[in-house]
Amino acid sequence: MRIGVVGAGLSGLVAARELVAGGHEVTVFEKSRGLGGRIATRRIGDAVVDHGIPALWSKGPLADLAGELPEAPREISLPIGDADGSMQAGSRPLAYAGGLTRLPKQLAVDLDVRRGVRIGVLRASGHRIELGDEQGNGHGGYDRVVISAPAPQAADLLATLDSETERAEALRAVDYEPTLIYLAGLPLAAHPPWFGARALGDGAVSWLGIESAKARPTPEGVVPIVAHLNAHLSAENFDATDDEVAALVTPLLAEIIGQGAKGPSWSQVKRWRYAIPRSRVDFAAINPPGAAVVLCGDATAEEPGLDAVLQSGRRAAWHVAGT
Repeated sequence: MRIGVVGAGLSGLVAARELVAGGHEVTVFEKSRGLGGRIATRRIGDAVVDHGIPALWSKGPLADLAGELPEAPREISLPIGDADGSMQAGSRPLAYAGGLTRLPKQLAVDLDVRRGVRIGVLRASGHRIELGDEQGNGHGGYDRVVISAPAPQAADLLATLDSETERAEALRAVDYEPTLIYLAGLPLAAHPPWFGARALGDGAVSWLGIESAKARPTPEGVVPIVAHLNAHLSAENFDATDDEVAALVTPLLAEIIGQGAKGPSWSQVKRWRYAIPRSRVDFAAINPPGAAVVLCGDATAEEPGLDAVLQSGRRAAWHVAGT
């Protein structure tokens, strides 16, 4: 079969790999220039910072998959504080010195990935579905389509097919928490003795990660950090300017790290509008037998976490292949 995959996040890449391994012709379309969705890394000067998920965990399907790739992640030697259940018992944090995007980049090897193409239209054409981008360009017809985008975006795309109104409405019921992320280089006299911790600053900071704990070269005396604000503060300040976000976060960091209120050497703000789904749809219910368009990703995962997102991509591939 000829299969189009919309979205090169974890579930989309995993689905594509499974389908290619099964002998199918697969093309992946990704609206951005990067791969991996929330497995996101940014280079700021000499610093490498993971501003999506903070790390992988050493136990589970994703760790097993990462271990099969040519470059495996390394264990972070410094401890993590206040594990809240998202880390499996006995599991350890893992990362790549070059950034967590090393994982999706390796997953995409040997896949036909078209970056910078935002698919906006599905058109039924006989037994196939034609894909079109938002500029009106066609990108071919496919026997099956896998959509791995966040639920609101997947619903908009699915709704362009007249026959898919009901499934599109089911996806629109999935609500997401946004996340505001503050990246900064802090001039600290001493490196914090931990890799990361959750629920800091009276819960205002849901995650604070010390990126130099991942065996990455950093300028002397400047420690790169990533701070995720909690859902309430993220929603309340999502449209604030970068300077306003910095003014909110800087005193929190001074309180948490406890090495003075000296301003950062550099800072950036990232915004994830569809960061964490508050609810989900049942994979089997949203993907009836014989569906020409199959949905996967965090909205169809059985539980929170990347392991479940990975499994939703595998289930999508098995559903398409009829296994």
